[in-house]
Amino acid sequence: MQVDEQADKQVETFTEISNMRDTSSTSARNQSSNMKNALGSKSSNKFLIPAIALALAALGVSIWFVLGRFSSNPAAPTPATNTNTKDQLKTISALGRLEPQGEVIKVASPSALGTSRIVKLMVKEGDTVKQGQVIAILDSYDRSVAALLQAQSQAQESDRNLARVRSGAKSGDIVAQEGNVMSAAANIKSLEANASRIKAELEIAGRDYNRFLEVFKEGAISQTVLDTYRLKVETLQGQFMQAQQQIQQAQFQLRQSQGLLSSIREVRPTDVQFAEAQLQTAMVNVKKAEVDLDLAQVRAPIDGQVLKINSKTGEVVSQTNGVMDLGNTSQMYVVAEIYETDIGKIKVGQTATIESEAFEGLITGKVDRIGLRIAKNDVLGTDPAAKTDVRVIEVKIKLDDSKKVSGLTNLQVRVKIES
Repeated sequence: MQVDEQADKQVETFTEISNMRDTSSTSARNQSSNMKNALGSKSSNKFLIPAIALALAALGVSIWFVLGRFSSNPAAPTPATNTNTKDQLKTISALGRLEPQGEVIKVASPSALGTSRIVKLMVKEGDTVKQGQVIAILDSYDRSVAALLQAQSQAQESDRNLARVRSGAKSGDIVAQEGNVMSAAANIKSLEANASRIKAELEIAGRDYNRFLEVFKEGAISQTVLDTYRLKVETLQGQFMQAQQQIQQAQFQLRQSQGLLSSIREVRPTDVQFAEAQLQTAMVNVKKAEVDLDLAQVRAPIDGQVLKINSKTGEVVSQTNGVMDLGNTSQMYVVAEIYETDIGKIKVGQTATIESEAFEGLITGKVDRIGLRIAKNDVLGTDPAAKTDVRVIEVKIKLDDSKKVSGLTNLQVRVKIES
């Protein structure tokens, strides 16, 4: 750079010398012309040669004066050149690229669903989205909605069943069962009364049989009459035994009715626990259905702008590029590739200027983060003689104003950092 500036100043110096030479030559020609006119007026050629010699002498004096003037102080511009060199040494230049805050994110479909097809895109390129906003609907959405509705219905049914178990049987059921108990008790009383009547008749028939047996022994009656009384006794005995069995059966029915009434009135802890377990299972199924429904929708992971749509409606989501590229373009960064020999001069907080033919003027920023890994350069300039396999460290510069370049992600820029 110093050599180029000195060469430029020498060119300027020789230009001035040439101009002064031209001025001197013009002056000499004028003097020669005047002398020729003076000599021509006398029409004498004997003065022509001395006049020409005099003009040449004057021209030589002029050239000597100019050369002597500029050669007397040849190192005068040197201080300015040294000053520019010092300023240049304080600035580190590099190539870089623009990227949004947090880099460009490739939004993919949920991995749990495997290969998915997009049925609806909710945004387009250039749209601004909020974190959690639905940006695409997948082909499993309708199936997931149906599964969620079914799970919610089962959960409601389990909840009602638990409430019924906790509150016990309905009052109508209790009243009905109480009626069954009273009816069974009344039936027992009726059977007992019938048994008492049969028993009384049996006692009378037994006394009659015993009396006629004595009469039969005396020969006053026949065997036929005695058999009639004996048969009556045996019949009443059979009826009495049957009445007692009916009483026992009625008592058993009464005990069953009373037990059922107690069961209806009682709220057992085991029944409540079983109903609660059913409700918990139903709620888990609802949560699972909600998760499946959420997986059927692609949501924005950050606040940002849609930079590019990689998978369109009806297409299977690309496993490489995902659904779309998303970036927070409200805050842009420059990723400058600094040579490893210059990285020691870079500090966080240093001021940087960015320029490119893609936008007017300069953009300022500050060094925000210095990379921790040395790698090969990714940003290549247009100079074919430039090195394409150098070792660099990425330095991220936070721009003071991102509006001018918010739509220029990955743009190549030139960076100057004041060291």
